[in-house]
Amino acid sequence: MFRTANVSPSATTSICSPASLSSRARNGVCRAYQWSHPPDVDPGMNRKRGTSRKSVTKPSRRDFVAHSAAVAAAASLGGTMSLSAQPGGSMSSILDNKAIVGRWFTEFWGNPWNAKIIDELAAPDMLLQYSLHAPRKGRDDVRAFMTGFRATFPDLGFTGAADLIAEGDYVVGRWVGGGTNTGAAFSDFLAGSLPAATGRKMHFTGATVLKVVNGRIAEEIGLDDGVTALTQLGLIRRS
Repeated sequence: MFRTANVSPSATTSICSPASLSSRARNGVCRAYQWSHPPDVDPGMNRKRGTSRKSVTKPSRRDFVAHSAAVAAAASLGGTMSLSAQPGGSMSSILDNKAIVGRWFTEFWGNPWNAKIIDELAAPDMLLQYSLHAPRKGRDDVRAFMTGFRATFPDLGFTGAADLIAEGDYVVGRWVGGGTNTGAAFSDFLAGSLPAATGRKMHFTGATVLKVVNGRIAEEIGLDDGVTALTQLGLIRRS
């Protein structure tokens, strides 16, 4: 689970432990909040040095948690909930989408991962596309990709490198992470196949744009620092 930074222990407790929520709902709130506020990022200071705090406009933590809690609580009861039809619905929809993407990044790309998140949050025809890999389409294809990726890199994991940014149906996230090749061979890199258990480590960064439609992730298209990753794995040589 992601750590929060620049938030007092009492504030973190109040965010992650609402008395009215079930354990599953609390976990959903925490995951969404902590992805959006990764380590060493001040929730109110996502700005260039020298820029006044007052010049930054973003939803308050209370607004984000309230909407995330409602979405997580609905999920814990086996249902779905959309707040976009309420007054100020545009902001509600954006907060809903950020909460969904926060959960997806944590449970799909984090370590450990939750394979069930694919059926819960991915659209049936979801597109997954990164510069390192061939595009994947549909839940089964996405599941096969991640299962194979983690069989090769058992410690695979990625975390947020900045606040999530959302506009309309789209959410953008920056991330960092990697893993160690201690498992099976991997043939999904476009640059070539990776032998089994080489012991090589990859650690790289990237950015992803996700499209959320009706509470489901329809697209995840990312650009990663593939040159760094492939060089570390020995699939391309340093010039």
